[in-house]
Amino acid sequence: MRKILVVLALVSLMAMSFVVGAQDDLADVDPTGQTITYWHEWDGAQGEAIDLIIADFNDNNEWGITVEQVPIGSTGAVRDQISAGITTGELPNLSGATFANDAMGYFLDGVLVPLDAYYNDPTWGFSEEEIADFDQALLDSNRPTIGLFDGELLAWPSGLSFNVMSVNLEMLAELGFDGPPTDLETFREVACAASELEGPNGEDVQGFPIRTSGQDFYSFAASNGAVIFDEEAGAYDFTSDEFLEIGQFFQDLYADGCAYVPDGSFVNTADFAFGLNPMAVGSTAGVPFILGDIADSESGIENWINTTVPWTEGNRSLQTSLRSVGMFVSTPEEQLATWLFIKHLATTPSQVTWTEFTQYQPITFSGLQGLSEEFLNDAPQFNSIFEARMGGDISLVSFPVHQRAFDASATIETFIANITAGEMDVEEAAEMAQEEANEIYQEDLEALEE
Repeated sequence: MRKILVVLALVSLMAMSFVVGAQDDLADVDPTGQTITYWHEWDGAQGEAIDLIIADFNDNNEWGITVEQVPIGSTGAVRDQISAGITTGELPNLSGATFANDAMGYFLDGVLVPLDAYYNDPTWGFSEEEIADFDQALLDSNRPTIGLFDGELLAWPSGLSFNVMSVNLEMLAELGFDGPPTDLETFREVACAASELEGPNGEDVQGFPIRTSGQDFYSFAASNGAVIFDEEAGAYDFTSDEFLEIGQFFQDLYADGCAYVPDGSFVNTADFAFGLNPMAVGSTAGVPFILGDIADSESGIENWINTTVPWTEGNRSLQTSLRSVGMFVSTPEEQLATWLFIKHLATTPSQVTWTEFTQYQPITFSGLQGLSEEFLNDAPQFNSIFEARMGGDISLVSFPVHQRAFDASATIETFIANITAGEMDVEEAAEMAQEEANEIYQEDLEALEE
């Protein structure tokens, strides 16, 4: 095994020197006739969309490049396959299910190719006009600045989603509210009033479901003005007044019987689809699943939208989640062919197809503007976020990028559990979570220095 890893590392170093080398190197590479493999996690509507996008590329690209896709299954299954491939040397040219922290690990393993040399290449890269079309803040999410990474673009966005609040407008109207709550006081009124209702079949409506989710909590905290990571100090901050205020708000909501902790990651949105809560926080990419649950449950819910969680003045925000694809070390010809398919994913027609099938958000402004009126009219949950985003008063926020960022996020999950079922003091629970998150971050930094 050690010999295999050494060989992979040597191959990687040679490939990296090629990728980051002089621009003339790429000019001498011919991608014509290459066949590349793409492992991914997509199925259902997402699988249909990627089928169309790949078929379009295979039929129309001028170099005769062929993309062979291999649907692996879930995100975890793809990660497991990549981990096995790093050991055996059997890796694809391109892989999905690659979040920023995954890409960092693959880079350190010597098997991932950074993309800046391709992105900026005068022949094969993007034009100034195309670059201006990207939401650069999203690309920057895949540019870790710590340690050896030095702001390299490690992966390409393939599935942008937002953490949003689904709202049952029919239930709110029944309770006397004419729209989604935009502040915490009204949010509390809705949750407490709803907890007195019965569901479609006489079930108890339980108020607001508080998931033990770092993303959910950060959405509320950021929209209340909290900064979860202090860039200057290089540390997580869970003890700011704004963070603690949201923690206390949730603890009080739960203690007063206006909220509950659902038993499972997606139970909150399933309950929402069954008419058992008025509001549930989840992903914009979850809309097809909620619609499916509504149909299966026969709850009859029709008038519902997605919106942001309540906010204070100047702090309205959307928490982002950025699925990406990563390019793996191969030959110069295969790497360039892989890059040209990545470019195809970024075209406006591909972005529109992907969005209209999956409800993932476009990463280009032209992709947003190219969405059809028919789609926007038929997808009120997408359109409500689309209109809010186009209004220009929403900030996009995300967790800091480091290898164990998911582990750091999990400390907030423990914090939520402690202040609800555990009934721990909010400040004490926040201090404990902050200490653990910063230990994780420092361990990541130290590992990069070894």
